[in-house]
Formats: sequence, C-alpha cells, structure tokens
Amino acid sequence: MHQKIKVRVQKSKTVLVHNDLSQAATYFADIIGDKIKKGSRDAIMYDGMACALMVAFAFEAKLNFIGEYLVKNGKLTEWNDWQSVTKKRDKVFGALGIPVEAEKRPLSSMQKMKTLRDTLAHGKPAYGEIDEIVVGTHEEIDRGADLLAGWEKDCTSDSVFEALADLDDLWKLMVEKSGANVWDTMTRGERSVTFIEHVND
Repeated sequence: MHQKIKVRVQKSKTVLVHNDLSQAATYFADIIGDKIKKGSRDAIMYDGMACALMVAFAFEAKLNFIGEYLVKNGKLTEWNDWQSVTKKRDKVFGALGIPVEAEKRPLSSMQKMKTLRDTLAHGKPAYGEIDEIVVGTHEEIDRGADLLAGWEKDCTSDSVFEALADLDDLWKLMVEKSGANVWDTMTRGERSVTFIEHVND
C-alpha cells in the first residue's frame, strides 16, 4: 500500500499564440530552404503558401499582444482584437512612435502577406482566355495552359523569406519600443505543490 498525501497544487499558464505562429512560419521556411538545397521543387508552392499565411497570422497576433500590453501599461486606453489589421497596426505604431511606412519594407511585406491571406480566405475562381497566333517550336507551343491566378508570386521562396525576415525585424522593434522584456513575450507556465498532510487509506 502506498502512502498518500494531500497537497495544494497551484498552476498558472500564459500561452501566447504569436510564438506558435512565428515558429510555424519558420518551420515552413526551413522546409523550403531544405528543398532548395536538395534541388527539389516538390510541392514547394504549398510550403510557401503555408509560410506566407503563418507570417500574416503572426503579424496580427503580435499586434494584438503589443496592443494589450500597451493597455496594461497605460499607453493605450483600449484595445479591440476585432478591428482591421490596418487599424490595429496604426494604433500600435502610433503609441510606440514608429512611423507607418506601408509602401516600404518591412511593412510592405506584411501588407503583401495580408493581401494574400485575404485573397485565399475569400477565394474566388480566376478565369481567362487566350486566342492568338503563335510561332515557335513544338515544345514551346505545347506548354499547355497557364493555370496561375496571380497570387502565387507571393508564395515564392524569395517572397516568404523576405516577409519572415521583415516580421522578425518588426517584432524586435515593437518589443523594444513597448518596453516589454523578452520574458513578457514568451509562452510560459508555473507550478507549485505545497504539502498539507499524510492521508491514510
């Protein structure tokens, strides 16, 4: 027979999804990098699509984290997770004194990823027709239909690697300007067990 004890167990957790989303983006970027090193293109556009979407989600989650942090620290009066990404970006950047230069990197990358996210989330068919006279070799003429819709350009390795680097740069800047320490931004948990008494069966 095992002796039982009565204890008080106390746990707390802080789960910050922006970390998981950033890690997911990095994971897909690593897959793309490995495929490029091996000379493989197998489903690489889908890896790029997944990476791009994780970057878009991560940027918004990071804005939500910093927005709530600024409310807790009296630098913003309120925060609304349901506002548009653009409004949240402008509110956070305004409070932190970061200029909003949407047409320049790093912010232009975030806008590109957001546009891609919105395009895929509200997916619509793309139609096109070509009727032309072509001169070329049999191989050139027999290349088949162009089945690209246009958004694929933002799923390329160059595009997503650039966006992931810009996401990291923006995150470091937001954390620095907000005054948060690294511990504040991390998922973490604590647990304590306090002995009360031995218990007889």
